[in-house]
Amino acid sequence: SGFRGSPSSPPQKPSVSPGDPPGTPPLAPVLQLLRNQLQEKDALIRHLENDWERSRAQREREERLLVTAWYNMGLALQRQEGGTAPRGLSSGAQSFLAQQRLATVARRARTPHGRAPPS
Repeated sequence: SGFRGSPSSPPQKPSVSPGDPPGTPPLAPVLQLLRNQLQEKDALIRHLENDWERSRAQREREERLLVTAWYNMGLALQRQEGGTAPRGLSSGAQSFLAQQRLATVARRARTPHGRAPPS
């Protein structure tokens, strides 16, 4: 294919645009350099995305552990104060929300809305 009598196209010269000043490097090495930089940046982005995903998963696990710990601590405190298991809810034992509702109702009964408490 590179023989003198062959009908193939002539050997290619480095592509330099007619408007480029003399001494400008050919475009092929510059393009290859840019492609390599782009591949490196893509690899870095994938690495950072994987790190972010692992961090997000770890944070979610930690949040679930904290919520579980607070729940267990509140449950233990409620059992300690009430002396009964929360599932039994016998005569005196009430859930936290039920206690809060009763306290709110009692407070509203003492102080009518829009009026100052009696002195």
